[in-house]
Amino acid sequence: MSAHRFCRDVCLERGEPLEGTGNTPTRLLMLAWPRGKWRTPRWESIGMSPALAGAVQDAMDAGVHVALVDRTGDSDSLAQLHALPESIYADFADETDLVEAIRAYTGGDLFQGAHDPRTTILCCTDSRRDACCARYGFSTYKALAAISDPARFHIVQATHIGGCRFAASLIVMPHRARYGRMTAGQAAAFIDSLERNEVFLPAYKGRADLPEPLQVAELAALRWAAAHHCNSGELKLIMPDLPDDPEEGQELAFAARLPGRTLEIRLRAETFHVQGNCGILARDGGEPMLRWCLQGVAEAPLSNQLQKDI
Repeated sequence: MSAHRFCRDVCLERGEPLEGTGNTPTRLLMLAWPRGKWRTPRWESIGMSPALAGAVQDAMDAGVHVALVDRTGDSDSLAQLHALPESIYADFADETDLVEAIRAYTGGDLFQGAHDPRTTILCCTDSRRDACCARYGFSTYKALAAISDPARFHIVQATHIGGCRFAASLIVMPHRARYGRMTAGQAAAFIDSLERNEVFLPAYKGRADLPEPLQVAELAALRWAAAHHCNSGELKLIMPDLPDDPEEGQELAFAARLPGRTLEIRLRAETFHVQGNCGILARDGGEPMLRWCLQGVAEAPLSNQLQKDI
């Protein structure tokens, strides 16, 4: 029998970029549920009643991401529900109240609870969904939990949050910052960056809600500024018109203003065969996906068109 092939490793071999995949749920519920009882789909997890399962599924269908997170602490409640980015949590001893709270949040009403001032870090360790999340996610979670201050950071193991091929996958809330290909060895530097209220550039996917090419260009400028000890607080991007239907080989050029510096950032559209998890990889499935790839970052001179834009 052949050895297991991990989708993360294949993704790296193919050179598919992490950058540009930073889109993050706008609203998120964390529902405490023992990791050993997680199942796929999550509303079929062991011990979940039809009423609770229905509320979870309806929330997901409505665009609220519901993450099951492994129990922490010694609460005797049925479950703890945590709303993000509001950072409000509540313990529920009665399932009827829990279901009502989930349905209320799905409809736009925040349930009553206490405020948690900590930064929450969700680390996907969902082995039921993908082997990469178990292999890379769990080691990263353990490293983060071991070194972080629990008074400042709430580190949780979570069900699938997307991007299995970029494991370990993390979401930092309430900042809505998404990270991928995180390793246990990066844990200390990652926490240090968050303590300084900065993004961790080596594993950062890009700013949520921006189009993919803009995420890639902005991140390239931020990394260039960090490497050249340049203040990126006043970064301004001047971007071309983005194509509605980009084609293989199409190129884009951005200008980026930094204090005393102007950069030209070039991207190119490339097609990758994407197998989003190990199961798809094992079945030789997948599909082509057009991604925007960084071609280079350079200081002026700029192209004539970019000079006009500035």
